[in-house]
Amino acid sequence: MDGAGVRGEVLVVEDDFAIGEALRELLENEGYRVTWASNGLEALAYLRTRTPGLILLDLMMPVMDGWEFRTAQRGDPALARVPVIVLSADHGLDRKISDLSVQAWFPKPFALDALLAAVSQHCSRAAQGLAAAGETAAPVSPTSPHAPRAATP
Repeated sequence: MDGAGVRGEVLVVEDDFAIGEALRELLENEGYRVTWASNGLEALAYLRTRTPGLILLDLMMPVMDGWEFRTAQRGDPALARVPVIVLSADHGLDRKISDLSVQAWFPKPFALDALLAAVSQHCSRAAQGLAAAGETAAPVSPTSPHAPRAATP
């Protein structure tokens, strides 16, 4: 993708190859630039060099899981402003999600249309926030009935 018509940049943090590859392909087909990290530690290293419009975060990963990643991200003011949507197979997450302070969460498997709508909404808001601050995001050359769950702040 050459930058013209790019809708935003998304960092996918997912250790499952099939899910990560499917998300990458889906988002690129929708016009997003996608970077993929297989754990929280790789994601933090990436975030120290680039600012995506949105992070799609799995919680259960080796090396550094999503909970640890989110703690580190929120503890760094330069990284904390990047919005996060959680994708998790933990269907009991609704009892614990407020601890993560994320924009939304989707139980796996998730409805693709609902996920794309949330990505579009939060990438747009992030881009507007960066523009207002005089910054830009750094450039990077089976559907289920589950709907997104809004996260409580």
